[in-house]
Amino acid sequence: MEPRIARRINRRLPAFCLLATAAFASLATPPEPPVPMAVPAPVLQLSGDDFPVLIVHQPVRDEDGIPLPLACDQIRGKRIDELDPLWKQAIERIHVDCDDLKREAAGFDMVATVATGFLKPGMAEFAGIPVAEVRLMDSEKWGDYEYILDRPYAEIREVLERFVESHCRTPQDNREVLARDTCRLTETVEGMYLEADSLGGIWMHPQQDDPRRTVYAEVWAD
Repeated sequence: MEPRIARRINRRLPAFCLLATAAFASLATPPEPPVPMAVPAPVLQLSGDDFPVLIVHQPVRDEDGIPLPLACDQIRGKRIDELDPLWKQAIERIHVDCDDLKREAAGFDMVATVATGFLKPGMAEFAGIPVAEVRLMDSEKWGDYEYILDRPYAEIREVLERFVESHCRTPQDNREVLARDTCRLTETVEGMYLEADSLGGIWMHPQQDDPRRTVYAEVWAD
């Protein structure tokens, strides 16, 4: 072989060897599996009367093992991991206020609690409207369960009216608050009201301290 031809072959061999090595390496290494797409958590579609339980009662007993009367030191907010599975995904944090009301203020000794669940954005809807908070006010003389809707009242009033009236006319189990002969809402200066009985019903109105939001409340009072 002529020296010039030999020199050309020798110069090409290293490059060829590198290409061949890379090709064999790519064949020997299996491709990495695709990264699975994260499945978004389902959006809770709320309809009323489906509020979460946000507090835990931890009874205290006397030295004879008899439970002491309910008091604020026996109540705490639930941890997120203690919530029902769907609410566990939707609620970001819980705040609880509690008052030990005495006889002179309430007529008898009792406990009044306000438990608020702050929701993650986009995780719950009522009538297609985003829900920002769930607020539960409880005592032995009144109850007020609220969705705080993240839209102004004037913007969603008609949507709420249609939804509540339609839902009222549809037979539902465990919806005593809506059990009545007529499902037509009453318009008031403050908002809209659906009477269930002499003890309470449903209120919808602008949130007093933030008119950009609307309150849907299922209420009763003794």
